[in-house]
Amino acid sequence: MSYNLYLDESKVKYNGEWGYCVAGVIIEDSQLYRVRKDLGHIKTSIWKEQIGYGAAKRIVLHEVEVRSHRPNVLIKRPEYSSFLRAENVRIVVNGIGNIISNHELPVIGALENQTQVERSYLTKRSSYSSYYLALKQIIENFCHFLKQHRATGTIIFESRKSGNSNIQDKRVRKMFMKIMAHGTLRYSSMDLQEVVSGIQFIQKQENDAGLQIADFVPHPFLLHYFRIEQTKPSIYQNLRKARYTGGIGERSGAAKFGMCIFE
Repeated sequence: MSYNLYLDESKVKYNGEWGYCVAGVIIEDSQLYRVRKDLGHIKTSIWKEQIGYGAAKRIVLHEVEVRSHRPNVLIKRPEYSSFLRAENVRIVVNGIGNIISNHELPVIGALENQTQVERSYLTKRSSYSSYYLALKQIIENFCHFLKQHRATGTIIFESRKSGNSNIQDKRVRKMFMKIMAHGTLRYSSMDLQEVVSGIQFIQKQENDAGLQIADFVPHPFLLHYFRIEQTKPSIYQNLRKARYTGGIGERSGAAKFGMCIFE
């Protein structure tokens, strides 16, 4: 069997503290067709009357923009004017939550209270170090998942390529290769390389279903951690229940293998 882990990131500042989260969903290759079909149904339910089925399915969903009514978003993406209706926001957000729940897509991620880490370890807040810390933990837990399922898997990110520059993708790839070469706290490089096949970067315009679903995952965990009221509609409960437990039960397993907290 082969799995893909789709990841996205989010950050927040609350009461003077910075939080950072990288998280996403695991989708087995045989599930991809049904997941894509369900995501396409969400889109066509909103836009089919305006622009037809084909064009509706090609629209790319982003959580921040779905929830935003800012004029610059509507100018750039006029089709998003549909989200001026609260009902359409509910269709998308709850639809994403239902895909995760109905297909039992495991959630894996890592969350860092950057301010607390800075204070505790006498270091300076750094996006690079936060990303590296999160990625290392996520690779370790993805490795555990793959070993449990006797499978191999690929980690997939949304490409940050801009124009002719893909420096950000190169930095993430460098982190990934470093972790794969040196191993983690619990897994050697050989352990990782036996099951983690590689890393891919997919651009927004490719309309990848896994990445669009992953886009809705990290932010609710940050809101919960900082005790900020969840943005309505919320799929936090779907995500919480979907955390990978490592086979040892939700109470202890989800915090160890699903959403790891660093503070």
